Amino acid sequence: MNWFLSLRRGEIAVRQVIWRLVDVLPLPSSTKQRLAPHIQRENAQAQVAALRSARATLTGQEVTHNSPELPFLKTATNELFVVDALLDPHVAGHITIAVMVGVILIFGNGIIEKSGLYGKDRPGLNQKSGVDMTIEVGAPLPQVMSASELTVPQMVTPLPSAAPPYLFYHRIRVSDTLGVIATEYNISPRVLFWANGLQNGRVFIVGSTLRIPRLPGVSHTVAETETIASIAEQYGVKTTAITLFRPNRVLQNEDLVVDKEIFIPYVVPAYPDAIINKYGGEEGVATMEAIETVTVLQDETNVRNGPGRAFDKIATARLGQRLIPIARYGSWVKLELNPGEIGWIKGSLLGMSDGLVGGLPTATNVPWPPPRWTWPTTGKLTSPFGWRSVPMYMFHNGIDFANAAGTPIYAARYGRVFEAGWCSGFGYCVRIDHGGGVISIYGHMLKKPVVQVGNIVDMGDLIGLMGSTYDAAGGGFSTGVHLHLTIKVNGKYVDPLKYLP
Repeated sequence: MNWFLSLRRGEIAVRQVIWRLVDVLPLPSSTKQRLAPHIQRENAQAQVAALRSARATLTGQEVTHNSPELPFLKTATNELFVVDALLDPHVAGHITIAVMVGVILIFGNGIIEKSGLYGKDRPGLNQKSGVDMTIEVGAPLPQVMSASELTVPQMVTPLPSAAPPYLFYHRIRVSDTLGVIATEYNISPRVLFWANGLQNGRVFIVGSTLRIPRLPGVSHTVAETETIASIAEQYGVKTTAITLFRPNRVLQNEDLVVDKEIFIPYVVPAYPDAIINKYGGEEGVATMEAIETVTVLQDETNVRNGPGRAFDKIATARLGQRLIPIARYGSWVKLELNPGEIGWIKGSLLGMSDGLVGGLPTATNVPWPPPRWTWPTTGKLTSPFGWRSVPMYMFHNGIDFANAAGTPIYAARYGRVFEAGWCSGFGYCVRIDHGGGVISIYGHMLKKPVVQVGNIVDMGDLIGLMGSTYDAAGGGFSTGVHLHLTIKVNGKYVDPLKYLP
C-alpha cells in the first residue's frame, strides 16, 4: 500500500500544481469553470481526503471528516472515496496529460490574447504580457536591405533650405551631349542648361565640370547696379524666393556683390531665342555636343588678331586656360576666347591632341599682316646692297651676314614659302611670298631647309641654318659662311635695310 499511496500523492500534487498554474492565468471565470471538473482546486483537495478515507477503510479504521477546510466532504460516502483512490495512477496520469493538451488546443489562443503577449497595438487587445516592457517602440523599425546597412550608420539628409543647390558634379566626356547627361541624372536638359549658366555663353567643353542641381532653378551672376528686387523682377519671383533660400546667404536690403552667384529655385525659363535658332528647337538643344578644347602651355601668352606675330596683340592667355579651337592657318590656331571674342595663338604654345589638330579646318580669307620685319639672323654685316668691287666689281642685290656655320636663319616677315631646297645661284635657299608683291630670298644655307613649299611661316620662324653652298652653274659664288638676304618689291630689288627694324 505504501507504493500505491506514494503514487497517489504524487498524482494529486501534480494536479495541485496544474491548478495553480491555470489559476494565475488571466482567464475568464467561465473558462475556469469549464476546467473545474478536471483540475479545480476543490477536486484536488477532495483527492487528499479520499486518500485518507481509503487508508482508513483498508485498515479497518473509522472514517472521520473533521477538516474545517473541506466542509462539503461531510456529505461524501466512503465508497466514492475508495473508488477514486483505487483508480490506476498510470491511467490517471494519462488522463491528466490528455486534459492539458486539450485545454491548450482549445483555449490556447484565448489564453495568449488575455496574457497581452501580442502588445496593445493589436486590434482588440488591451492587456500587456507578464514581462515588464521597459521600452515601447512607437514606429516601425527600418527595413534592412543589405548586410552592409547593419554596420553603416544611416545618413541624415540636411534640410532642403540649408543644403547647397548643387550636390553632384559631372565631368564632361567626349561623347556627352546635354540630353545624355540630363538622362543620366534624371533631370530635364533645360534644368541642366539654366543651372550651369549656359545661357551666358558658358561653353559645353570636354573636360570641364557640369553642376547637377538638387532642385530646378536658375544660376544668376550679379551684375553692377543689380539688387535683389531687380533680380526677382527679372525672373518673375518674389524677393523672398532669393533671400529665404539659405545657400544664397543674402538679406533683403543687402547690397549685392558684383559677380556673386545666386540661385533662384524653381524657376526654369524657356531657352533663349538664339539657342533655339542655333539648334533648331528644344529637342535640338538636347543634342548639344561637348566641344574639345586646347590648353595654354605658357603664362602670359600673346593672343593676336591674326595668324602671326606681325598682327596686333589683343589679349593674353594664362597658363592652363582652356580655349575652343575653331580653325588653323599654318602653325597658328584660331580660337574662341570668350563668346564672340576671337584670337590667334601660335600652335606650339597650345596643348592639344593630334586628332584635334587634324580635325580643324583651314582658315580662309586670312588677311596679310601689317608689313612688319625682323632681323633674319645674327652676325656681322659684311656686304651692303648695291655696287661693290670685292670680290669683283658687280651689283649686289642684297645684304650679307657672316657668322659660324649652323647659325639659325629666321623668316624676316610673315608669308608663304613658295620655294625651298636647291636654288639656282644660291645653293640651298628659301623664297617667301609676303603678299602685296613683296618676296624675300635666303641663300647659301648649310643644308636642306627645315620648311617646305606651301608652309605658312611667321616673322621669326626658323627656316634653315647658315652655310656656304652656291650654284656656280646658275652664276652663284660664295667666299665663306654667310647668309645672303634679298628683298624684291613688284619684281624689283630693294635695299633690305630699308625694311629691317
